[in-house]
Amino acid sequence: MGIDRVAGNLVVTGNFRMNHESDPVAAGEGLRQALDSRSWPQDVLAMYSKMAPGTKKPQVTVVGSTIAEKFVTSGRLLLKRRSLPLPEILKQMNVHSDNEIAQMLADNLGGAKIVQQQATWAAGVPEAELQLVNGSGLGVENRMSPRAACGMMQAIARNLQTTGLTIADLFPVSGRDKGTVEHRHIPRYAVVKTGSLDTVIALAGAIPTRDRGLVWFAIINRGTDWDSLRAQQDIFLQKLVQQWGTASTLPLAITPHIDGARPALGAANRSDILLGG
Repeated sequence: MGIDRVAGNLVVTGNFRMNHESDPVAAGEGLRQALDSRSWPQDVLAMYSKMAPGTKKPQVTVVGSTIAEKFVTSGRLLLKRRSLPLPEILKQMNVHSDNEIAQMLADNLGGAKIVQQQATWAAGVPEAELQLVNGSGLGVENRMSPRAACGMMQAIARNLQTTGLTIADLFPVSGRDKGTVEHRHIPRYAVVKTGSLDTVIALAGAIPTRDRGLVWFAIINRGTDWDSLRAQQDIFLQKLVQQWGTASTLPLAITPHIDGARPALGAANRSDILLGG
């Protein structure tokens, strides 16, 4: 649009977050920095280098201050930027186990207790088997039984049946996605969710087998030797597949349609220019 300089302030309204910053001024400062590539530090330049070749670097200087306001009373809308579709956000959240995004989503749904209530109902388990104090799962006060973990995964799979998506579109797939499963030795094509606290290592999901079809599982280990516990979980699942055989075809219930390695970050087709500069 030909904008290279904003003489006024950068005004942040509403629930705006950037780089996990929820404070509107701090988030706004992150946006100010992002808008002017001449101020990018090395870690931002490193991320930029992973984008599509030829991606333009913005050079918009904001002269004024970054301030937070409840409302904007004047001005004209120049551009709308749409987010990634929710399934892609969920996929990235689960592949990288992003606690901040999980907390934001829970907050938008009404908080941890609402999520707990809905998840308990969906999983079909007693209330005592799922206790949440936040949306991220951080903290040993968050508790769920193995049955609840399996029940929730199965409920998600059922609810996706009419959407054209599967749980493999929302969770990491072993041998396909990176993030939390990149260096694991979980059987190929298993759809899983990891969980790690200081004294707890958990893994839940589904593995395709020849003799038993899709096997849902949940493993919760207590201990502080993360590497050893994860290795033991992987070996246990490998032995199950050895016992029950490798599935000859991938079940439709865990066939992915979203490539978690290629999120449409920075895609120009999610921006609508409404007025010329």
